[in-house]
Amino acid sequence: MTPLIRILLVVVVASLAPPALAQRVPDGFTVEPLAMGLSAPTGFDFLPDGRVIFVEQFTARVRLFREVVGVQATPVLNVAGVSAGGERGLLGVAVDPRYPASPYLYVYYDLASPQSIRISRYTLAGDLDGTLGGDLTADPATRFDVVDGIPDAASNHNGGTLRFGLDGLLYASLGDDASSCSAQTPGLRGVILRLETRSLPPGAGRAFRSQLVPPDNPFVTSSDTAARLVAAFGLRNPFRIQLDPSTGTFAIGDVGQNLREELDLLSPPVATAQGGGAASALGAPLGTNFGWPYFEGTLADPNPNLCGPQPPGLVPPVFDYDRTSQASAAIIAAGIYRSSPGQPHTLPADHVGDLFANDYYSGVLVRLKLSGGVWSIAAPLPGQPSPQHWGEGFNEISDWRVGPDGAFWYCRQSVSFAANTGSIGRVWAPGNVHVPPLPATTYALRLRVSPAVGSALLAVATPVEGTLRIVDAAGRLVRRLPGGVAPGAERTLVWNGRDEDGRAARPGLYVAVLDTGSRVLSQRIVFLR
Repeated sequence: MTPLIRILLVVVVASLAPPALAQRVPDGFTVEPLAMGLSAPTGFDFLPDGRVIFVEQFTARVRLFREVVGVQATPVLNVAGVSAGGERGLLGVAVDPRYPASPYLYVYYDLASPQSIRISRYTLAGDLDGTLGGDLTADPATRFDVVDGIPDAASNHNGGTLRFGLDGLLYASLGDDASSCSAQTPGLRGVILRLETRSLPPGAGRAFRSQLVPPDNPFVTSSDTAARLVAAFGLRNPFRIQLDPSTGTFAIGDVGQNLREELDLLSPPVATAQGGGAASALGAPLGTNFGWPYFEGTLADPNPNLCGPQPPGLVPPVFDYDRTSQASAAIIAAGIYRSSPGQPHTLPADHVGDLFANDYYSGVLVRLKLSGGVWSIAAPLPGQPSPQHWGEGFNEISDWRVGPDGAFWYCRQSVSFAANTGSIGRVWAPGNVHVPPLPATTYALRLRVSPAVGSALLAVATPVEGTLRIVDAAGRLVRRLPGGVAPGAERTLVWNGRDEDGRAARPGLYVAVLDTGSRVLSQRIVFLR
């Protein structure tokens, strides 16, 4: 090793996963894993201070992650009585929007006995605002059952999202429990629930359905108390729904059966400056019938009287795609991207207002842009994996959120369904600048953003195979890119600021070293936290 290399330090890696499993995104963007080695995380939410609270599907644990610090060793909560296996388990989580004044956590899970689905609330305690340095906890004895007795005769089609809307109400997505015609009757199958939780008493207990009904719900006069809770119906398995924090619209990813995967938009009314309620023009209104099983995506069922005469006014999806070319398919709504000035990890401005979704099994991530009232695939960017795919390699990702830092955060259950390979990470574009890629005949190693804060992004190009490693000022190895660097045009590799053992690297001077055997390139990196 030359003296120059020995005094250097830093960077690497796009991902520790094998190249076949690595995410591929346009030039200038990075995919940054933050918490790794997790046991099937399936859904998450943010506390106001930026901490991430997430649920593990099969262990039934609620856990906490703080950037740089890591995952809290002691679970926040172990949810008792969860039926886990297949599509069942601990599926959804939401933090009360009035937190920490109302320190409540809501969870959605399959209950083992009696076999059913339940939405429960727990009271959080301990380090509520993240300033005390202690654990965040929830006492199981504080359980308050918000909605119980949701049918769960089938092990699939369980829905599973909890999200608070801009109206302060709690929304929950329920699958059709493999009973397709049930989705055509507002109730507890194939619907989105809209629940008033603000007036529920503190502590343990159980709600009456009458306590949960907002006065402007569309079926508030129904004789069926379950129907009074419904915001929309006609859905097959809306596993993930996402809130647009700008308009209050919900993006609904409804998993298909044989032919199509679909995205729907629902726009509840939200308070206006004049004090009235107004719905966004982006989506369908409360009370919408999204058409399952008369339609699967935009395709009509060959039996038009499948569940009786087809009702009028069925609302089609805003986007759907063919699932027949895949052995398996399941759409995951990522939502409409928004950012605010001053956020450190945003996507470029031309992504604001765009709608994203990934497929759980194929790993494809699509970006949709609204033009003339129609959502369609956005124009491709330099380095995009394909004209239709904004990203690839996003397999087994079960949830997305736009974080308080402006990044698109994700929850990945596993890598190739291996145990304890789940992760939480984020997608962002340092500097929000697209640098045109160099031709494949060029050698290059440069830092995209300097100084590197929290993570470092390197632009790398080589016409032949090489290795990339990070060393410190004494020439000691800090991190290496497993499998080497394949030849090709310039791409972005990311070092997440950790060493080979996963420990956070200290601020200082580092050097990235690209070695092809016949040529060695190095790049100094000033690394800050």
